[in-house]
Amino acid sequence: MSTSNTAKKQPQTDELIGRVINDRFRIISVIARGGMGRVYRAEQVPLGRLVAIKTLDLRHEGGNHDPLFQQRFFLEASVASKLQHPNTVTVFDYGRTADDLYFIAMELVEGRSLHHLIRSEAPLHHERVLHVAMQIARSLREAHRLDVIHRDLKPGNVLLTRHGDQEDFVKVLDFGLVKHVLETEAEEELTKAGLFMGSPKYMAPEQIRGEDTVDARADIYALGVVMYEMLTGKVPFDRENTVKVLMAHLHEPPPPLNVEGCPEALAQLVMRCLAKDPAQRPSSMDDLLRLLKHADGMPTTPSGQYALSMEMRLPAKVGDSTVPPVPSITPDNRNSYAHTESGVITHPGRELAPSVVGADSSGPGWLPKLAVIAALAIAGGFLALRFSERGSALSAPKPIPSAPTAGEQATAPSTPP
Repeated sequence: MSTSNTAKKQPQTDELIGRVINDRFRIISVIARGGMGRVYRAEQVPLGRLVAIKTLDLRHEGGNHDPLFQQRFFLEASVASKLQHPNTVTVFDYGRTADDLYFIAMELVEGRSLHHLIRSEAPLHHERVLHVAMQIARSLREAHRLDVIHRDLKPGNVLLTRHGDQEDFVKVLDFGLVKHVLETEAEEELTKAGLFMGSPKYMAPEQIRGEDTVDARADIYALGVVMYEMLTGKVPFDRENTVKVLMAHLHEPPPPLNVEGCPEALAQLVMRCLAKDPAQRPSSMDDLLRLLKHADGMPTTPSGQYALSMEMRLPAKVGDSTVPPVPSITPDNRNSYAHTESGVITHPGRELAPSVVGADSSGPGWLPKLAVIAALAIAGGFLALRFSERGSALSAPKPIPSAPTAGEQATAPSTPP
């Protein structure tokens, strides 16, 4: 190693390395640095467990002089620690040191960020996009149920790791904790630094306007941007400066999502997530997840609604326009089924009788007609059977009056004409 390189690395020496925070966490190395916060690899001393320690050093910024700062920090940290979804980075502990260093101990995830994946491999196949997006949505769904809005969802806050035999296992981190906490006079400087207030390329219009009604749909907008970026390799709005990016989110429609091989349902859903008006987006993560599950081109019911179980229901009553029951469609066999114009699902090589899918089958009254035909057929068969039995009785051979006498030749009974 050259002297010049050594000199360059000397300023990176961190004063916290080797320190044990609150007698529990021994700092090992630096993972990431920011203007007012750092993330360290640490060991939880009693357990020998490796963790990530996020520190917030406001000793020289005046943030901890806010009389409500400590109350907010512990309130928000306690809420974040309640998030237990497998796709969310777990918060183990939080607190403040004697010298006013605020810290959060969380799960250490070995892997890479979605940001790095996009930079190296995008555009991603739509099935991979759906796999990652649904995991992010499940993580956010749990947070939203606890009234926690992320507010800073972006590829850099999504970690990808290996879980068993599953690739691209998602871990979402940084649920807007510091953003909520730092509502102080230093907030403007933090916004300029771009560290804790959200990232302009992923911010919803209502969040940019600073509205008080920012809710879960802001995270849905951000997830729409993330999906757009995974599919295309670029964000919908990328300008030469932050102000122009923010203005584009407020006033410009996103460029059309024209990706070869991307199902139209997925493209439309991403654009819906990017609607300027929150009311035009999916209403919740539950709603978004329902749509994501079927955005890969899986068939819908004739009414246009997605069948969550992928099983067609029995008609509620005679004359109901609901299609008749068919075999269940699973992800393994869904491509081998096709919709007819009448909404009946058929299997290739198997055509229904013309009396079922013919011209008379398109109206709502074809089921009663079919029932009448079936009843007449059954009745006709019954009558035919009775007449057949009666005819057989009338035409049965007469009994032989007596056995032939000796010397006479026995003859077979004659068949009536």
